[in-house]
Formats: sequence, C-alpha cells, structure tokens
Amino acid sequence: MNFLSKSVKLGFLMILVLALLLSACGGQEEPAPEVEEPAENDTVEESTEPEEAIGAKIQEIQDEGKIVLGTAADYPPYEFIAEVDGELQVVGFDIDIAREIADDLGVELEIRDMDFDGLLAALVAGNIDFIVAGMVPTEERKESVDFSIPYYAAEQRFLVRAEDVDELNSIEALEGKRIGAQMSTVQETIAEEMIENPAERRYLSRINDLVMDLKSGRIDGIVLVGPVASAYATADSALELSDISFGQEDGVAIAVAKGNEDLVASINETLQRLMDNDMIDQFIADATELADEQQVE
Repeated sequence: MNFLSKSVKLGFLMILVLALLLSACGGQEEPAPEVEEPAENDTVEESTEPEEAIGAKIQEIQDEGKIVLGTAADYPPYEFIAEVDGELQVVGFDIDIAREIADDLGVELEIRDMDFDGLLAALVAGNIDFIVAGMVPTEERKESVDFSIPYYAAEQRFLVRAEDVDELNSIEALEGKRIGAQMSTVQETIAEEMIENPAERRYLSRINDLVMDLKSGRIDGIVLVGPVASAYATADSALELSDISFGQEDGVAIAVAKGNEDLVASINETLQRLMDNDMIDQFIADATELADEQQVE
C-alpha cells in the first residue's frame, strides 16, 4: 500500500511538472485589438478612383507645349503649299486660323499634311488634335467626331478646261461627261447626287491629281468649292471656272475628337473672336493673294 501510494504521488508530481514546462514553452497569446464600432449615425467612406479633371485635353496639349493640326494642303486658299521666304511652307487662311487657336492656348502649332480622306481616321486614332481643312460637318462625320461652330461658307463650282467653258455651262450639259471630285468630300456627294448620267465619276484623294487628269483630258471637269476652283483657274491659263453652280455649302467647321468639350469650347471662343473682328475675311484675302502668286502644279 505504501509503495503504491508513493508511486501515485510521484506520477502526479511528474504530470504537474510537465504541464508547467509546456506552459512556459508556449508563451502567452496576446489579446486581439479591440475594434471600435462606428456610431449609429456615422457613415463609412468608400475609396473611389479619382475622376478625370475637367479640361483634360487642353491640359494635355499645354503639357506637351504644342497642338497637332491635321490638314490636306492642296486646297487653296484654305490650305496649300507655297514658297515663303525661300522655303516651302503649308499656308492658307485655315492655317492662319489654326495658328490663332494655338496662340490662344499658349502652345506651338505642329502641322501634319495628309490625304483628306485619312484625316478623320487620324483624329479618332489620336494622331492629331484637330482638323482644319475646309471640312463640312455632315451628319455622317458627326457620328465619329465633334465640330466647332461654322466659320466660312462658299459656293460649289465646276472647274473645266478653258476650251470647254462655253460648252459646259449648265448641270444638264454634264450628262455623258467624265466628272472628277475629291474623295470623301461634299463635292463627291454633289457629283453623285446632282449630276445625272455622267460617263464616269472619278474620285481621287488629292486635288492636284484631279487637275492633272483634267488638263490631260482624262476627265472633263472637277466639282470644287468656289475659292479653290478660282485659285486653280487663276494659276493656270489652261483652266477656267464654268458658270455652273451647285449652290452654297452649309459652312465649314473644325473637327475635334469626341469627348474633348473643353477644346471645342476654346476653339469656338477663338473663332467667334476672329469673326467678330472680321479677321477671317482678312485671312481669306491674304491667302487668296498668296495663292494667286503661286503656280499650282
């Protein structure tokens, strides 16, 4: 009995020692920090992404220090290439307007000359910031870009060889003739809708190429806006402006990529200032005089 009692006591002591050792090795677990519950009327703020700042396009342009213009420089007196101070430059009253827009934004103007039918795609792709190219804001174009207020309207005319000016003096006289127009323009639409039963309709990207076709006899005339037709006729005695009129256009405007309302608003302010001060009329007069001095090839 005494031996058994001593064995039980010894076993109990061993268990107690072992428990103390395990407790010392395990350490004490720190209590979890208390979380303060929000008051009943408190609101919990949610993190949100910062919204795009108003005027982001203008800020982008000013950060770059330049605004990139897309144009098609074969459209005198709107835009064309001329020798100025011994250098070939893109000039015209559209270019003068574009420079005023750049000046009002406090940036430089960078000019990119390209085919007219590629301008809208370049604008949508972000390769240029705006288009000033005698562009009429048709409903189809408005689906892909936004436009400024109109700044100039002109009559639609017909350019012919000087030897044919007496014969081709009415729209009816164009039946059976070969008609040219610049591709993707209002003039192309006129050729399609207002000239019945032509022998051929020829649409090219560059007006210079159409003029070469006219002079060589491959076509009989070109639908052109009045000032442009007059510029080519003045520069080349082999060409003449027909008496044919297709009416007045709705007016040309400046194209800007959609979503850039700040840039459109700034452009409109510049255009309104120029029109209020008769500066566009002066730009047109100066550009027409310069175009008259150039030999259009």
